[in-house]
Amino acid sequence: MEKTRHIPVMIDEALDCLRLKTGMVVVDATLGGGSYTRKISHMIGPSGTLIALDADKNAIERFEKQHAKIAKEITIVHSNFSQINDILSQIGITQVNAIVADLGLSSDQLETVNRGFSFLQEDPLDMRLDQSNGETLDALIARTNAQNLSKIIYEYGDERHANKIARALIEGRPFLSTIELANTIEKAVGRFYRGAKIHPATKTFQALRIAINNEYTNLETFLTSGIKLLVPTGRMSIVTFHSGEDRIVKNTFRTNAKECLCTPEIPLCVCKHKPSVRDLTKKPLQPTGEEIQKNPRARSAKLRAIEKI
Repeated sequence: MEKTRHIPVMIDEALDCLRLKTGMVVVDATLGGGSYTRKISHMIGPSGTLIALDADKNAIERFEKQHAKIAKEITIVHSNFSQINDILSQIGITQVNAIVADLGLSSDQLETVNRGFSFLQEDPLDMRLDQSNGETLDALIARTNAQNLSKIIYEYGDERHANKIARALIEGRPFLSTIELANTIEKAVGRFYRGAKIHPATKTFQALRIAINNEYTNLETFLTSGIKLLVPTGRMSIVTFHSGEDRIVKNTFRTNAKECLCTPEIPLCVCKHKPSVRDLTKKPLQPTGEEIQKNPRARSAKLRAIEKI
């Protein structure tokens, strides 16, 4: 198995927000290439406890092979981060000092054959983060009608031409590879992307991946569970890579930081809601120009962080 090719984004900023100290209990909710995990392990030392999660078994196997010593010193779990509460309960942990998640698709996943995440290489239509279960992309396209497919592409990909793309996919199915799928999308809407910085299939591929992996629902569950698991003054930092993810993180953090959840037409508060967190990033932090120059995939990244009250 090759070494990780993934370059972490805003790793220093994300970990600085957590104020990590020796002996802390920390969750890296997205092991990925392992850069966050390795740095956290060093920062909290042998007296600390580190739990690393990943839905992608390939990422875990790569990390365990390349960093065997660290892997033996921490707890690594093959699971989606939406299960964080059950996972920690099973290993006897009820509260943690810090949680971090990098929500970006790793370079390893994009460039590994047979995953189906990229339209730059010929792969089967899979797109599952966890290849041990769940529906594949070809199965989703085969069973979905044009209306629902359009809704997926529009809502998860912010794709203005979702209707045209959905109709083209329904008419062109079944597809044998990612290249064939991308070519169909380009033929349908390529004229609208002339001069654009992204490929016509970029937003659609993003939307289909989100749908296949139930990413938005899993993210909401993870954030809600994670906030409850934090000790007072415990911190969480999340790095997102597109507007849908950032919107969920922003809204979850702001809701938990509010003094009142009553609607504007109610003159006096009746909800009795109390804030459970303090928002550390009223505006999201973004990568520096230097980081973007070194790693162009960082350009859309946003970092938000909170502290438990």
